[in-house]
Amino acid sequence: FDDRTTWLYGRAIMGVISKQATAEDVDVTELCDALFAFVRDFGLHRTDETPCGVPMSVSEAQALTALIDGPATPSELAERLVLARSTVSRLLENLSRRGWTLRRPDPDDGRSSVVSLSASGRRMADRVLSSRHERLSRLMTNIEQTARADVVHALRLLAKAARDD
Repeated sequence: FDDRTTWLYGRAIMGVISKQATAEDVDVTELCDALFAFVRDFGLHRTDETPCGVPMSVSEAQALTALIDGPATPSELAERLVLARSTVSRLLENLSRRGWTLRRPDPDDGRSSVVSLSASGRRMADRVLSSRHERLSRLMTNIEQTARADVVHALRLLAKAARDD
């Protein structure tokens, strides 16, 4: 048996792929396996550091880098990050506790606040971006030059499909 045959046999035994399975079912199974392998191998499942080795969660890193372009209300940040407002509130509490964000009243809406990066938050956001760039540059060297555009295109298609779902 080759690796592919062994993998398919294992799936059939587990009942994931039966004799009645369609090509579409196999595609979804393959997508699931590939996606979770990427999440695991890239390190997205770790909660204590980013895949690039910065000591914070991926959500915290995303929030910091989203604030590089300028201040935002928690609602605006929730929209940018595609997270629930309550999740963003907890994120902002953590970032504030670490001294990476500042809050001030929203001049346009007294019931809301505006969040911005502190000086140390800006340094940490720059570190996240730098580490991300270095890690992804190394990853790209492991992908054939002719396939790199296809990888980026496939990721964009997958992200769009997730947004549209």
